[in-house]
Amino acid sequence: MEGLEVLAERRKTCDICCRLDSSSICNGSSFDFDPPVVSYWSQWLGHSRPKLLIVGQDFGSIQYFLDFRGKDDPGSPTNENLRKLLQEAGIDVGAPPISDPNAPVFLTNSILCLKHGSMAAPIRTRWVRNCSSVHLRPLIELLRPLVTVGMGTNGWTAVRNALKLSGVPERIGEAAGKMWPTSPDHVVFAVGHCSGLGLVNRSWDKQVRDWKQIGEVLATKARGAE
Repeated sequence: MEGLEVLAERRKTCDICCRLDSSSICNGSSFDFDPPVVSYWSQWLGHSRPKLLIVGQDFGSIQYFLDFRGKDDPGSPTNENLRKLLQEAGIDVGAPPISDPNAPVFLTNSILCLKHGSMAAPIRTRWVRNCSSVHLRPLIELLRPLVTVGMGTNGWTAVRNALKLSGVPERIGEAAGKMWPTSPDHVVFAVGHCSGLGLVNRSWDKQVRDWKQIGEVLATKARGAE
């Protein structure tokens, strides 16, 4: 089975979307400080055998990548919100972006490349489709988490595509707060994004409730595995 090192190298050498849209998206391997990871977000939480896999939107823009040398902004409110939501799920993690190798969580995104322009530059559907097939699907197969979470519109689209889910809502507004078992050992959740805009679309109280539910499922599955 492919290991994380192989998947990291696959990410570094992938040029599918960059060839199609060179003016809009760029592989971080273009820069000499590009870290040897599958997902830049996993530098905070990147457990090799996680109970929980979270698929977010994207790491950010090229300028953001340059500003923080391939890591996350220590003052990111999105990451701090996620840390609090993980606590609601019963998972204590260290402050971002400092690596916490003991937390049973792996973070990745719907696309692994970097966007030209601003942090708010749009994500194209074909990028998510390509990345979920080439990168996310083998990552899920390797990590075999108990729970996979699709966060926000693009995270949910990526999870649906990677797992070939059918009979589930396509819109995150209809899917958020719901779960679907894909096997006796695996459950998929849809949740709202925990960024400022995501909280406009799904309130903090609702997101807390969603993550408490995720924690309950994780606790039940962990007991069953003992």
